[in-house]
Amino acid sequence: MFLSTLEIQNIIEHSFLPAVCTCSMEADQSLTIRVCDCMTGKVDLVATHVPVWTLDSPHAIASLVADMRQEIEAHKGIHPPFYR
Repeated sequence: MFLSTLEIQNIIEHSFLPAVCTCSMEADQSLTIRVCDCMTGKVDLVATHVPVWTLDSPHAIASLVADMRQEIEAHKGIHPPFYR
């Protein structure tokens, strides 16, 4: 199955809703994917040099999104201690 770069970008961007996700194609034919919190605008994750040629199926895209979500959640779980 062959998906166009625009289709891949659209699928990835919509997969992170309600977060704001933007994908941009780099000169080396890789993607830079930036995910930001929709309420604060804080950048949750930036993935660079994602090889677009490896995203050749819905499963490959879903795996990438799942890995990125896991990374975001892992970093959100790190909070300073809460003092009362």
